[in-house]
Amino acid sequence: MGSLVPWVAIALSCYIVSLALYRLLISPLASIPGPRLAALTFWYECYYDVFRPGQYVFKIKELHHKYAGPIIRITPDEVSICDPDFVDTIYAPGPDHKRDKDFQKTKALGINTSIGGSISHELHRKRREALNPFFSQQRISRLSPELADNITQIEAVFSRASSSSEVLNLSDIYYAFCNDIVHKYCFGNNANLLHDLSLAGTNRENVASVLRRTKFNLHFSWVRDMMQKLPPAIGISITPPGIRDIIAFRRSIRAQVASILAGKRSSTETPSIFTHLRDSPDLPTSEKSPQRLEDEATLLIMAGTFSPMLSLVVAHYHLISRPEIMAKLRSELKSHPSAVTAAQLEQLPFLSAIVQEAHRLTFGLTGRIPRICPDETLVYNSQDVASGKTSRAHMIPPGTSVSASTLILHTNESIYPEPWNFDPERWLITDNPVMLGRQRRAMMSFMRGSRGCIGKHLANAEIAVAIAAMSRWNMHLDETTEEDVSFYHDYHVMCPKLGSKGVRAKVVGRAGEE
Repeated sequence: MGSLVPWVAIALSCYIVSLALYRLLISPLASIPGPRLAALTFWYECYYDVFRPGQYVFKIKELHHKYAGPIIRITPDEVSICDPDFVDTIYAPGPDHKRDKDFQKTKALGINTSIGGSISHELHRKRREALNPFFSQQRISRLSPELADNITQIEAVFSRASSSSEVLNLSDIYYAFCNDIVHKYCFGNNANLLHDLSLAGTNRENVASVLRRTKFNLHFSWVRDMMQKLPPAIGISITPPGIRDIIAFRRSIRAQVASILAGKRSSTETPSIFTHLRDSPDLPTSEKSPQRLEDEATLLIMAGTFSPMLSLVVAHYHLISRPEIMAKLRSELKSHPSAVTAAQLEQLPFLSAIVQEAHRLTFGLTGRIPRICPDETLVYNSQDVASGKTSRAHMIPPGTSVSASTLILHTNESIYPEPWNFDPERWLITDNPVMLGRQRRAMMSFMRGSRGCIGKHLANAEIAVAIAAMSRWNMHLDETTEEDVSFYHDYHVMCPKLGSKGVRAKVVGRAGEE
């Protein structure tokens, strides 16, 4: 046995050396510029993801500047491209070009059988087609009564706070608002978080806690897998409280799904996304298993709550801190008193511009969200900045992860001047349609193509009616700064400074009553 040890060490050393030589010298990606350490090992990415928490996306932006090029190699098998004109090639290449997800970058949330966890192009399309009827603009327009009811509840909260001088946590309020809407849409019943903002705050922080672990889970998923296999008595004793609450959340989702699967279609049953999936003749039995539908529900509830909440919080912060923007919004709404439904409000240019700018500065999914071309070699032609001519053609072989981060696209100074400034006016450029077109093409808050965010229309409807409601109240920020709405850490979605308590404000009365 002892004689085998040297041979194992020699074999292991040979493997490591050959792997290093391949990655640095032989790999088809070896000619693409970038840090040699990033090309050599995934520990480079891990360092900026885990030990410099959630910073790799910022490091990638820095590397594009350092290597003065639109294409760089950022891991042994992934390249980053910061050219807005190449975005559609990566994410929306047309029906004859398949794009798969990279499983290694998708597994962090642990919802692998959801639509968001669908790796192959064909599987995603099948799951997407089953959900599409519930997320069309026409279907979303039927939600006007529910949206109006929830806005009435928010305004009641604002009204009570104006009388009591209570400090409101707007992040909790908008979390509850979005959660109540998507929960009812999914299951046909209301979570009623708007009636329990303390619980909403707890749930919001629990989800944020889970998101803060995504980078660790990405690189050390075996730890999560091991924890899940521990006996419950041991697992509970070493599980942080926030994670216990998320486990309880998953159990509640499981119970909702189980109840729907146990039921049968009837005239008294409230139609919902999951009664639709249960009864869909287009989905095979394997796609209706309790585990898969639990993953689907978990994704829809979390994504349908947290992402629109962030956009609402960013929008309201800037409306409070920038009176000139609020004044222009109020003027537009006053000029269109009949615009009350989401569909009507979304037609108002300035309100829509506020929505767009809020989406731009929340960055959608802040991770890189790479795509893999399973059977196609991509060709990226680098341009010489001075002459505008092609300087080099980079061949990207099938199986390579290719990404373009929303951070890089949304802060491109040639497209969005002063990119970190909240400026809705940039979306109202009527004398420069070319620039406006470039801005719209570079927006990736909802991604693009067949894998674009299925909840886009629902999110925009919620945000439009909520922004209109914001304008009816005067508020002052309380112990809140721009750090509470700025992008500091990439935890799958934008995360502000660690320790932020959310956006807090005092209501001082209805607009026009001061």
